[in-house]
Amino acid sequence: MLLETKSVILEVAAPVLLMIAVGAFLRRIRLLNDDFILISSRFVFKVAMPTLLFLGMLSNNLSGLISLDFALYFASSIVLTFLFAWFLAVRLDLPSIQRGVFVQIAFRGNCGIFSLALVVNMFGQEGVAIGGIMAGLSILLFNVLAEVILTRYSKGHLHLVPLLKSLVKNPLILAIVLGTVANLMGLKLPLFILKTAHLVGNLSLPLALICIGGALVTSGWALPKRFPIALACKVIISPALFTLVAFLFGFSQKELLFLFVFLAAPTAASAYVTAVAKGDDGKSTANAIATSTVFSSVVIVVCIPMIIAMTGG
Repeated sequence: MLLETKSVILEVAAPVLLMIAVGAFLRRIRLLNDDFILISSRFVFKVAMPTLLFLGMLSNNLSGLISLDFALYFASSIVLTFLFAWFLAVRLDLPSIQRGVFVQIAFRGNCGIFSLALVVNMFGQEGVAIGGIMAGLSILLFNVLAEVILTRYSKGHLHLVPLLKSLVKNPLILAIVLGTVANLMGLKLPLFILKTAHLVGNLSLPLALICIGGALVTSGWALPKRFPIALACKVIISPALFTLVAFLFGFSQKELLFLFVFLAAPTAASAYVTAVAKGDDGKSTANAIATSTVFSSVVIVVCIPMIIAMTGG
């Protein structure tokens, strides 16, 4: 199914960006506060989004949903972006204390919320299922690679057991695994449970986007010297390069759109948590998250129509 440029801008990108703008406006007039944003973000991460992903995995035909070649290409793109960012951090001769933060900003994206919101708007339930698989894969890679780079440039040590425990307990990964198992078992839930679950799951995307917008209002924008290069790597260089190569490899329009939206996602909020936990520069990470969210939104709105036009949309 080929998408039309006009419909994507008006029906997919515009609603997502407007919801972020609504969140920023509501925070600006103090209808929302920091406590609301914090609690709502936790609710989305631990309840609403896992419910949405579980239903997406349960209700779709998983056979042939995502090709192995595409999954491997997506994973390779993340790893290569990570390695390139690490090379840049060394090449730019950044202080050791900044290198781990620089790399995290450059490769770790908000795939579980931001990207998923776009592909769900674009492809509906199929977007939930495919996006869920890609989000789960990216969460695994982001957490492992972030632990490696932050440990390398901090005084801490690489602790694999706590890392694996945190991955196993991650609500999004649990939802994807449980939904897949339930699908394979042919589980049929009562209609009233399904309807209730859909109501909860449907809260995730608008609430998450409002929280993203609200958080932008109170965020700073100042970044250390050369950190804009990390942002450029995250939202422009990596998604543009790997999407172009994927086009040359013959991936479909749908696969190219999924790939670009996930690779161009802004720096993940979880990057701040891990940076602070390792004693690194949390303020710079927080500012990068806010800045990358703005630039990522613009880049995605501009580039999606270009991808559609390039693939015959």
